[in-house]
Amino acid sequence: MLRIRCTAALVGFVPALALSGAVAGPVAARPAAKVSVASFRVGVIRHYGQPSNASGYSVLVATGRHSSWVFGGTNPGGPSVPVAARWNGSTLTPSALPAGLTGFISDASAPSADDVWAASEYGGYVLHWNGQRWAVARTWQRGLITGLVAISANNVWVFGPAAGSATSGAWHYDGTSWTAVTGAASSVYRASAVSRRDIWAISLTGSGGAVWRFDGSRWRRVRTGSVLRGVEVTDILAISSHDVWVAGNTVSQAGAVRLVLAHWNGAVWTRLSSKIQAWAGRLAAGSPGTVLVTATPVGPAATGLVLQASTFGWAPGISIQSALGSGVSDIVLARDGRSLWASGGILTDLGGDAAIWVIPLVRRPAGLAA
Repeated sequence: MLRIRCTAALVGFVPALALSGAVAGPVAARPAAKVSVASFRVGVIRHYGQPSNASGYSVLVATGRHSSWVFGGTNPGGPSVPVAARWNGSTLTPSALPAGLTGFISDASAPSADDVWAASEYGGYVLHWNGQRWAVARTWQRGLITGLVAISANNVWVFGPAAGSATSGAWHYDGTSWTAVTGAASSVYRASAVSRRDIWAISLTGSGGAVWRFDGSRWRRVRTGSVLRGVEVTDILAISSHDVWVAGNTVSQAGAVRLVLAHWNGAVWTRLSSKIQAWAGRLAAGSPGTVLVTATPVGPAATGLVLQASTFGWAPGISIQSALGSGVSDIVLARDGRSLWASGGILTDLGGDAAIWVIPLVRRPAGLAA
């Protein structure tokens, strides 16, 4: 039986029937306060394929005020079948994918409701939705796809180590053909776009994470000082040219794992260290001035975490648990601002079920939002 524990409210929003949580200090993490579980509910649970399959949803992409796409599949990392469906906050509608595909869908990007792109890290393909049907945009015979950014139907970037080429892990689509991109782009792991002339990306070096920026013609490394030294980066989110977030982890020589965020305000980089013992996942925009990050706690118990931070520090988080274990892969704030949707999976006696969780939100009075 699923057990959901909401440990705090999100800054700037109040989950319905829940208590509100205040922002933590400038760089300090603090214990989360327990609040009502009535604020967090299961939106949908689905199982795909054989009973022993580990079903899960990996990516959520909002495409309208009340709509989004959710992607995933069965048995990530192993013999898999991809899944795509549309979610409106209450109803899940399956969407047919091209026949014969294998591999868990691991990333997606949507410039508009009629222009949606999805990729499979191990399946080696990119899919495109044109408003009516899904089609295979390109396949690779070797390598992994770790990042996908679509600015428009004729401007799509794909990243991954040796994704189909021995010399480059970056590919660009101009609406007609795909071109391998050499140089700095070949080291990019994940990316996030503000516009076609302002794309931010991360890669991992021997000393920690590196940040790159594309100005429409060239990729250049961004100076980050010591902010990402020793950080194993996992994701990047560029909300604007002066509001960029990077998520990752530090691992001590003794093996202690800590979640870390870094922020660019247009002038300087700031590192938000924490005492949170969890592996960082994906980033998502929260209420104005804040960012959300999914995480997986270090330890034998499988639990999903949703954390929130601002440049002032960390806020308490939300924990999602089930009897046998669960995990949260992605999170998105609905464009109407009335709910928060999280995707992931729940362990079962035989395998696992895919799940979407919903947090109804109401705006705080202006005087309480600080």
